[in-house]
Amino acid sequence: MDFDQARYHGWEDRRLQSPWMACLAIVRVALMQVFRNKAYWVVLALGSLRFLAFWSIIWAVTQLPLPEETNNVFLKEFGFTAGNDADQNNGYMRFMEGQQIIVMILLAFSGSLLVGSDFRLRALPFYLARRIDRRHYIVGKLLAVSSIIMLLTVVPALLLFVEYGMFTASTQYWIDNWQIPLAVLAFGLVLCLVNSILLVTLSAYLQRIVPITITWATIFLLLGSLSGYLRRATEDERWRLMDPWWDMRIVGRMIFGSFRTEVEGELAVWATLLLVGVCSVALVALVHRVRAVDIVE
Repeated sequence: MDFDQARYHGWEDRRLQSPWMACLAIVRVALMQVFRNKAYWVVLALGSLRFLAFWSIIWAVTQLPLPEETNNVFLKEFGFTAGNDADQNNGYMRFMEGQQIIVMILLAFSGSLLVGSDFRLRALPFYLARRIDRRHYIVGKLLAVSSIIMLLTVVPALLLFVEYGMFTASTQYWIDNWQIPLAVLAFGLVLCLVNSILLVTLSAYLQRIVPITITWATIFLLLGSLSGYLRRATEDERWRLMDPWWDMRIVGRMIFGSFRTEVEGELAVWATLLLVGVCSVALVALVHRVRAVDIVE
């Protein structure tokens, strides 16, 4: 049989790419899976409502000829201030904190689609049979989940920062507050790392959507309610550390440098260590789970 008929092609001296480029391919396929499902578009639309509310408030304060007292009320309610005080970045931080419910819902339903189905339908061995190593698969899935989180938190927060500077008709706001985008990116990195590691690990073991959703809700809702009850019963603020989302918020406040109380500042280091410990254990469990998969040669 002729080579052309067999569809073999000669070497064209193309540059070989790094195997780590497989991670980007996994991210692209995962995002396509999410965006093809119309139910996820509903959740994303709900997540954009808070962004539109913040966008409208900033536009009204900077563009409409409203009384100064009215502007101060709007800014105080949403955490934005026109001066250079320490509370100026609360608006971006409060926006990212307020996306908690939407992020939890979207991730709860995405775990089975992005990760659980690979184990349930035995697709992972075929991934690993190619030039995709286990570490490439893990990093790719973590980046895929992190991309979804960034679309709901980091990207809108950065757009609000750009908008605030544009509507002030001066670049001085961006110059004086250059540290805010860095804080947004750092807080977003915390959200991406913690949520992606926990979700991918849970999805790798539980696989189906119902167990994943129940366990995910238990981690964030039940532990949050339990920590609040114990805190009120014992009047000990350290029980708040049981709530993973509270821990992430406190780490974010540490990054932005604006704690509400002195207790939050004292517990910020413990919250950071707790998140690092939990994520380390979850990552080790994830690696062990992926290594247990037999590769089809």
